[in-house]
Amino acid sequence: MKSRKLFIFTFVVAVAFIAANTIGFAQNPACNTVVVTEDNVTRQAENTPPTDNWVLYTRAGTPATAGQFVTGPGQPPLGVGSFQTITATGSEKVFLFNYDHIGTRLADITKLSYSTYRTAGAGNQLPALNLEIDFNGPEVAGGFSTLVFEPVYNLDQQAVANDTWQSWDAFGNGIWWSTRPINGQCAGATSTCDKTWTEIVQNNPDATILGGYGINQGSGNGGLNANTDALAIGTDASCVVYNFDPYRVATNRDDCKNGGYKIVRDADGNEFKNQGQCVSYVSSGK
Repeated sequence: MKSRKLFIFTFVVAVAFIAANTIGFAQNPACNTVVVTEDNVTRQAENTPPTDNWVLYTRAGTPATAGQFVTGPGQPPLGVGSFQTITATGSEKVFLFNYDHIGTRLADITKLSYSTYRTAGAGNQLPALNLEIDFNGPEVAGGFSTLVFEPVYNLDQQAVANDTWQSWDAFGNGIWWSTRPINGQCAGATSTCDKTWTEIVQNNPDATILGGYGINQGSGNGGLNANTDALAIGTDASCVVYNFDPYRVATNRDDCKNGGYKIVRDADGNEFKNQGQCVSYVSSGK
């Protein structure tokens, strides 16, 4: 019990540090697109406090190749690539969390969505959305839980298909389960415990985001090869959609200036020799 309390304390301190050093589809009038590549991510072992705004966690025994930023597959919703997750065995686990939204009230959220692509997998499984919350709100001690959205429990939106991009809406009537009992909801992925986002907010009006928001390809998903892109979260005040790419593509002249040409590429992944070549590319598209 002491070690668990120490971990929770360390976690809260870590996320507070990150929240103070942070880097905002289609209900919102304006949505920022933010490119996320390997350069933005810190890789850490599962159950360690986050040390960056983006953390790619893996379980012990899970190879580093289980989570990679890749080109494609096909034509991703945004940019040229996506975040690929491969769990060869049922004991492997890989998840990518962002910590920029700590403190946001669940009642203020108006957008939660992402897109997936499955190359192979058993049943209807896909990477899940995870959101770490304080369901009691910051004024009351305790209250940690993780909300989980899985397409397998939201097949009224569409059937899971292989070799095609699919978009999932976790807001409104999206069905979520909770890893721990929260107000108005029991724990576990069962029809008895499942609640819509609307019901969760109604039952937990003071709930806030306490930790990470992102995707999780967890244990029990042996043989699942999938990709994720266009991870979005928004409120009436702001929203952001995260574009997972293997590299940053130059899209305007400012990307090329002040040495920027050295860290961006063209759509095919080719590097630029100088600023002029970069500017020419964004001007002509080739």
